[in-house]
Amino acid sequence: MTPYDLAQYIMNEPDPARRQAWLQQLTSEAEYAHLIEALKAEVDRHKDVDTARALQAGERALEIAAYVQDARARWLAFWAYAVGLTVRGRFAEALPYYAEARQGLQSLGHKEDAARAGMREIQALAITGNMAGALALAEQIREAFIELKLLHDVALVSINIGIVHYRSGRMLEAEGAVRYALEQLERLGDLIGQGKAHSNLALIYEAQDRYSEAVEHYQRALETFRSHNQTEDFIGNSVNLALLHRKQGRLNQALELLSRVRLMYGNLEDYPNAAFAQLEEARICLDLNLLSEAIQLSQVLVELFSARGMQMELAEALTTLGGAQAKQGQLEEARQTLERARAGWLALDNVIQVALVDVAVASLFLESGRKGQVEALEQAVLVVGQALEALTEIPSAKALGLSVMAEALLSLGNYTEAKRYLEEAVSLMVGLNIPDLTIRIERLRGQMALLENRTQAAELHFKQAIERLESMRVSLRVDEFKSAYLGDKLEVYDCLVELLLDKQRLPEAFEYAERAKSRALVDLLAQRGEQPQTLLDPEIERLQQELAQTRQELNQHLLILETETSGTPSSQREKMMSLEHRITQLVREIERLQPEAAAFEQVPGIGLWDVRKALEPGAVLLEYYNTHRGLVAFLIEEKRIEVVRNLGSLEQVRQHLEQLEFFLTRVAQGGIMLKIYGEEALRRAVDEHLQALYHLLIEPLPLQLTGQPLIIVPHGALHAVPFAALFDGEQYLLDRAEVSLAPSAAVYTLCRKRSYLETGPLTAFGVPLANIPYAVEEVEQICRIVQNTQKFVGDEATLQNFFAAAPQAGVLHIATHGAFRPDNPMFSGLRMADGWLAARDFYNLRLQAELVVLSACETGLAKQAGGDELMGLTRGFLYAGAPCLIASLWPVRDDVTAQFMTTFYTHLRLGQPIATALRAAQLAVRAVFPNPYFWAAFVAMGDSYRTPQL
Repeated sequence: MTPYDLAQYIMNEPDPARRQAWLQQLTSEAEYAHLIEALKAEVDRHKDVDTARALQAGERALEIAAYVQDARARWLAFWAYAVGLTVRGRFAEALPYYAEARQGLQSLGHKEDAARAGMREIQALAITGNMAGALALAEQIREAFIELKLLHDVALVSINIGIVHYRSGRMLEAEGAVRYALEQLERLGDLIGQGKAHSNLALIYEAQDRYSEAVEHYQRALETFRSHNQTEDFIGNSVNLALLHRKQGRLNQALELLSRVRLMYGNLEDYPNAAFAQLEEARICLDLNLLSEAIQLSQVLVELFSARGMQMELAEALTTLGGAQAKQGQLEEARQTLERARAGWLALDNVIQVALVDVAVASLFLESGRKGQVEALEQAVLVVGQALEALTEIPSAKALGLSVMAEALLSLGNYTEAKRYLEEAVSLMVGLNIPDLTIRIERLRGQMALLENRTQAAELHFKQAIERLESMRVSLRVDEFKSAYLGDKLEVYDCLVELLLDKQRLPEAFEYAERAKSRALVDLLAQRGEQPQTLLDPEIERLQQELAQTRQELNQHLLILETETSGTPSSQREKMMSLEHRITQLVREIERLQPEAAAFEQVPGIGLWDVRKALEPGAVLLEYYNTHRGLVAFLIEEKRIEVVRNLGSLEQVRQHLEQLEFFLTRVAQGGIMLKIYGEEALRRAVDEHLQALYHLLIEPLPLQLTGQPLIIVPHGALHAVPFAALFDGEQYLLDRAEVSLAPSAAVYTLCRKRSYLETGPLTAFGVPLANIPYAVEEVEQICRIVQNTQKFVGDEATLQNFFAAAPQAGVLHIATHGAFRPDNPMFSGLRMADGWLAARDFYNLRLQAELVVLSACETGLAKQAGGDELMGLTRGFLYAGAPCLIASLWPVRDDVTAQFMTTFYTHLRLGQPIATALRAAQLAVRAVFPNPYFWAAFVAMGDSYRTPQL
């Protein structure tokens, strides 16, 4: 058996005893030495294509070293094992083996082998943060190769020298070293070596904002690695190119590359270098304002990089984590995290990254300063002032720092200095394509122009920022990404709306307020069904099969959790969250690969004229919009528009909503709470907060209501307000108008445009659970009122029957238990007989129903994402095609709900519009149960003036 054959056997044999038996059959030192050499060759063969195999070969070599006396063979085994550890990301563990191998080989006079062993040691030293040691060793190795006249190796070690300089932030030195290497490798004809040089030059150029040069070198490196089957290098280069795409706002291209990388890498255990892709994914989540995911990914990577001793990568992960915590409002946690990141960059002697962290810290002070802390603004100026000098060589980084300085000085009233810093930032942005920074700077230029009373210039800057922002949002192909992206960029809409209102340009102000509301949902609804259905490619089919399997697994898991009597163990909850995370990933990937699954082109704007045309005769549309000055109300009728400003703040609304929720909960508890408070006292307490909300939101408005339709478009916390129950001290708003809601005026208009389809049956589902025993009786009563019905109750109310019957329904009614998930709103759900329907599931439905009635708890609640996007069950049903929904804002007793629904359908059967029938049901229940808890929970959303044919 040749050494190669024996090496293959030793590597493939998992049983240590059998391996030992074979090794004991070897009779000479030479045989052991040849076997170690063969295993070292296997490490080198696999290190760039199969890192797990490379480490396995290194482990076997180290195992055999115990049998040999030959010193060179022993040091070769140490070297092989060190390389295996390195390619698996275990750099700190590798260092002592590298040092012993290099020093041992040097002592034997094997200078070339010693120098080659030191080549990889340089990388391990640099990654674990010993930059001085890495650079000193690199220079030592370079001199050794020069002495040995090994010019090819001199070139390769020059790349390593360049990498050390890059990691330390010394870009000019880094570029010089790698350019020298590239010239030598081109002369020597080493294509793979040239690919490595191109890849590292691209990184260096990218760090200096020299993006076109970086792209050129990345592409040349990718082509080389692809053609020579250098898998690890190809993937690493793809991750770096994704970083460049992200910086320039090309998030779709970045996601495309990371998706390919994910398919090639698999997971962290099999491919440790997948961590680099996950770091870039965390940064993209941060850019998209998917903050919980950015924090979760970053925390995992902080632990991983810390365990591996990868100091630069640890500092990068901490910087990303701190940024996400800051955006989420966790300012103290962000400060502590960024302090750790700063210490890490300091230890690496990377003054540029230290300065960038200082800019991030200054942004924290700026955020505190917005809340009135003048000392925080002073600190922002001091911190960013110290950082600017170190950022001279990176235009985008310096422009960001200058913009933070300008904003802090603006807030302090030092307009002259603020303008100087802002103008310098503008000059640095020439030729750079960095959308988020451009949006920020244009907003600040608009605010500066306003302070100088240059309103025309301010308007231009605000509009340029919005155009750039919206072009970015539209380019994203995933609904959830579109919804989240606006999150930290809405201030520019506020500024423009207030400016237009000051100029009395009310229609235009209304249209820009609308552009900040539910735009992703508008895009979805406008293009719903317009995209041609294409044949699925194999990858999409595979993803959909995995999605179905994972969704089924989650359902089974949720049903098991329902049987738990002692609470939900943390391990079970972690399993649920893991399944939900995978489902989210799969849905995003399918949407990205199949654009018709999520609209990716901006629909033409829906303006004031379109909204007026959609209104019922005599109807009033009341739209709220929150700006930095306070709440604004737009009142729109067929021939007029009025605006009322400074109604109060969202914070006041939130405070009253919290108190209202407290007392509604006491009403719901009944029993002992009725004895403690008394029925009348509870009603007075509820009415008190409804009256406070009335004084804030309705009383200041010039409304002349005499029973006509009132369509209310809330904003932010107002989505949870039970408007029909707002109380003026004598009457509820319900007594003066037929109240309905809409996520935005544009969504309302699109719902109104939904054509009437051929009428199907009323299809009703009833799921009797322990806490809602009247659900089946409710369905039975409704089906006695309506002639053309189809019902599924008890064990027949299955998921399969729902997906089969719902698309044909003329009216869809679901009486069951509902659950709102504020932590993960698109997994809010409805309980069926054999599992749960989640909000995401309705994206796969095509409904023709005129009306969907969700007779369940909290089905009307939603979490507001960026741009006032409502994430929850209502979004799912609107996207599925429902032009109108009846949903609830809080849990209501199911016996009262049954009475409510019976009255509602009785009036629908008489040919009344949905809003009229809803009002009749509310009045009827109120006559028996006066507390608004019982009659005000259900709301109509969308086009509530349809008249379903029952």
